[in-house]
Amino acid sequence: MVMTREEIWDMLLLVRMAYKDSLEGKSISFTGVNGRSITNHDPDAIREEIRYWEKLWAAANRRGGNVKLAHFR
Repeated sequence: MVMTREEIWDMLLLVRMAYKDSLEGKSISFTGVNGRSITNHDPDAIREEIRYWEKLWAAANRRGGNVKLAHFR
């Protein structure tokens, strides 16, 4: 799956908003990168998602040409 910078930015904002909502005690639920469900009961998983999307965002904005935005395993 190849994502545009705009899609990566949107996901980063979504995850940051979910983290903020979880800190405020609001109920959240979404599917993370690995397809696992993340809720406000697991703040470590939300922080891990934030790190993932921030890393991807930084890679997408690096200078120097093509950036591989898909991860093949």
